[in-house]
Amino acid sequence: MTATEITNNGASLKIKIGAVVRNIMKSQIIEIDVVKTNIIKIDNGKGVLYNLFIPFADVTVPVTADPEALKDAINDMLATSNIAGNATEAKQIEEINKLNILNTSITQIQTSVSTLDSKIFFEPVLVDESNPNIIYKGFANPAANQQEPVWAIQKISNTGDVCSYQWADGNKNFDNIWRNRTDLSYS
Repeated sequence: MTATEITNNGASLKIKIGAVVRNIMKSQIIEIDVVKTNIIKIDNGKGVLYNLFIPFADVTVPVTADPEALKDAINDMLATSNIAGNATEAKQIEEINKLNILNTSITQIQTSVSTLDSKIFFEPVLVDESNPNIIYKGFANPAANQQEPVWAIQKISNTGDVCSYQWADGNKNFDNIWRNRTDLSYS
C-alpha cells in the first residue's frame, strides 16, 4: 500500500502517490467514477491508458468513509466555487482594496526614499557670508524660491577658534524660508 493524497491545488488536483506528485488540471478532468467497487477512476478523456486509477484503501487524504464518499469529495474539489481565482464582484473589490493599500505604501516608500536622497548634501545652493563670524548655507533644489519653505539651512558660527555647526529647527528638513535665516532657531 502506497499512501495517496488528493488535494485541491487551485486550478488543478495535486495527487501525491508516495514521493511522486502529479498535478492534473481540473479543466482536463471529464469524470470521477468508482470502478470495481473500490477503485477511483479519474478520466481525462484521453482513453484508458491515460486515466488515473487510485485504490480507495491507499487514499489517506482526504479521509472518507467509502469509495463513493471519496468520489464525492473529489467532485467537490472540482466545483467551480473551489477553483482559485474564481472571479466575483466581492473578490474583485477586495483585490482592488489591496492594490490601493499597496499603492499607498509604495507612494510612502518613494517619499521616504526621496527625502533621504535629498538630505545627502553635496553643495549648498546659497551661501551668506555677510557676517564675519556666521555663515549660513542654504540647501534646496537649484530653482527654489527664497521665500518658500523649501530650505534646509545650516548656520556655522565662529567664536574664537571654535566653529559650531547647527541646523535651523535642529534638523535637516526642507521646511524653512531662506529669507528668514537670521531669525530662525538653530540647534
